Amino acid sequence: MQSARFDYVVFCHDTKQRHSSTFIPAAVELHERRYLMKKGWLFSLLGIFLCLILLGGVTINSIYRVQRHGRLINYTGIVRGASQKLVKMELNDIHGDDLIVYIDDIVNSLCTGRGAYDLPLPDDADYLDELHQTKEAWEQLKQQIYAVRTSRNDQNVKQQLLQDSEDFFQTTNDMVFAAESFTEQHAKRLMLLDIIMFLSVLALWVFIFITNIRKILRLETTNRQLKDTAGRDTLTKAYTLEYFITSAEQLMKSNTKFKYALFYVDFSDFKYINDVFGYANGDNLLKHYAALLIKDKEHDELVGRINADNFIILRHYNSRAELTKRQSAVDAAIRDYMRSHLDRQALSISCGICCLEDVDEKLNLNELLNRANFARKMVKNGHELNNYCFYDESIRQHLLEEKSIESGMEEALSSRQFEVFYQPKVCMRTAEIAGSEALVRWRTQKGTLLMPDQFIPAFEKNRTIPQLDQYVFESVCVWLRKLLDEGKPVLPVSINVSRLQFCNMDFVETYAGIKKSYAIPDGLLEIEFTESVMFDNWERLTSIVDQLHSCGFACSIDDFGKGYSSLGMFKNLNVDVLKIDALFFHNLETEEKDRLLVESIIQLVRQFGVKTVAEGIETRGQIEILKHMRCDYIQGYVYYKPMPQKEYEKLLLQLFPLCAQEAVTVCPV
Repeated sequence: MQSARFDYVVFCHDTKQRHSSTFIPAAVELHERRYLMKKGWLFSLLGIFLCLILLGGVTINSIYRVQRHGRLINYTGIVRGASQKLVKMELNDIHGDDLIVYIDDIVNSLCTGRGAYDLPLPDDADYLDELHQTKEAWEQLKQQIYAVRTSRNDQNVKQQLLQDSEDFFQTTNDMVFAAESFTEQHAKRLMLLDIIMFLSVLALWVFIFITNIRKILRLETTNRQLKDTAGRDTLTKAYTLEYFITSAEQLMKSNTKFKYALFYVDFSDFKYINDVFGYANGDNLLKHYAALLIKDKEHDELVGRINADNFIILRHYNSRAELTKRQSAVDAAIRDYMRSHLDRQALSISCGICCLEDVDEKLNLNELLNRANFARKMVKNGHELNNYCFYDESIRQHLLEEKSIESGMEEALSSRQFEVFYQPKVCMRTAEIAGSEALVRWRTQKGTLLMPDQFIPAFEKNRTIPQLDQYVFESVCVWLRKLLDEGKPVLPVSINVSRLQFCNMDFVETYAGIKKSYAIPDGLLEIEFTESVMFDNWERLTSIVDQLHSCGFACSIDDFGKGYSSLGMFKNLNVDVLKIDALFFHNLETEEKDRLLVESIIQLVRQFGVKTVAEGIETRGQIEILKHMRCDYIQGYVYYKPMPQKEYEKLLLQLFPLCAQEAVTVCPV
């Protein structure tokens, strides 16, 4: 990730340099326009500001007066409600003297415009008439209340109180309506004034807006064009990472009706194009690919470029099939372009896709792009059969496991968590075990046993695989020394080494030193290397093989047939053993061509004095065919699976008891 970020910084810097000459005239024009518009707007805004102050003053005064008049409605309503409560209390022999005082205060304040309640006294004839009647009715109601108190059991008096209460309720109700009518009329007059002021300000604003709208539109258009241009990669015209992220976030927020997916795309080995065909062809390829992506882009979609051949795409969709169909069409077009412009050669494309609906977490766009990149890495690392991989939680978990493995490798080596398993090789002539291959397993602290395919790629990626190789080699030497010291039978052991070992100038010296330190006899240790090493540095390889021989090691080529080895190389390569990969034997019993090919390999290398080992043999039928072809050794589940050291040691004691008693070293025929 650090290198990617660095590349991007450099790229952006280059972008600025390239665009500087283009942007200067447009930037100056934009600056002048902005200055003239700013000057015009200052005077316009000053006039609007003064009008707004006037409008605000009138509005505040209106609100205040309406609020005061609204208090009339509120308190007349209080008098109406409180009087009804008072009558109910008096009819139930509960004296409400406090409530009487409260109503008296409100009525007096309503009539005088003075008092604690700060109530206005409107100059309205209808309201004042209703107020006068309310005051008289209140005095009559109070007299009737006192009459009830003095004659508690007189039903006629109580009945009269109820009647007076009803009359008072109607009178106060009429006063409330009169207050509402007055307040409404006053509010209408104030609202009319506010509307006139508002329309005046609005008319002024519209006038100013209309006079400047064309300038504004031109300025906005220019600004958008400049912003869009500045946000594009100079080479491909795709958006830069920053602009892509900003725009994508805006699109996804504003267009909630769409389902969106993020793509992370790159070529399988773009460096090959630059190295073989030149940087100009590499640039043309990137430009053409970006053009295809932009042409495929629909409305509310984006295409961006991070760096080099890494492209990112935001697409909306209805189904996943639609997403892969669109991307595969673009990829097919670019492959056609490569075949027509790059000597009929074409690179595969790795594509990771993250559908936002598949992500349960609330993530920002950078994190979503990382998820798409996770999926791309699954394609890149060979975990997916096709070129398109959709992100899901299992991918994330897989990558977390890989990261956990990477972070725990150093500790695992230091704490010796790796165990050596042994898979026997059976001699075809004698049908007896003639040796074994040392295979490594990782016993984690939790007790889980990890297979090589789970951690070897991580060691290779971090270029720490030579340390693991040496760990296994020394573990084998320690075990062989133990067997020899105890007089137990021993057989040759082959140990794998990675291609990185051949970059170490001290490789042979280091291994020979370990062998010598444990006093391992010559012929017991065989070094296996994969056929891919043959093409890295042929002279280096032949020299290493000769040096290993001089130090008492046997040498073998492992997994022959998985790569692109040439049998002709064996005439000049002094190896002892050729291990033929299991893929040659899958159809050995049914396909005549497979049998002819395997037999040809065995017979040819036999003429060079090279022994052959058939890997991955699982059936008796395969054994019979290979015996007829005079293959030397068989390695596979048909005889033995890889087994722990103690189990293999026990097997040797069972098969060679006499050798154990006599402390004789058993060697292959």
